[in-house]
Amino acid sequence: MSLGISSGLLGAGTNVVASGKNILSGLMVISDSTNTATVTVYNNTAASGTVLAKLTATITTGANSLALTTPIRADIGITAVVSGTGSPQAVVIYGA
Repeated sequence: MSLGISSGLLGAGTNVVASGKNILSGLMVISDSTNTATVTVYNNTAASGTVLAKLTATITTGANSLALTTPIRADIGITAVVSGTGSPQAVVIYGA
């Protein structure tokens, strides 16, 4: 079993995590505990196309994470859009 690669801490906006064939193994989204934060992950090198995963952290949870026991294949690339007011952040775990 191979280990996943961390995107590192991603800030608000569109973040191209990887290009080309890859796999999505997990993700985490972090709110600033005042505002809701969402991360949407696309099978693309842009913020469009097939949504692989979407995760939201509320004011109550502060953070939310998803570990995939069966990774999701991305044929084009992996792009994460981190959204929300305040200081939303996310981490994507991936690996070819």
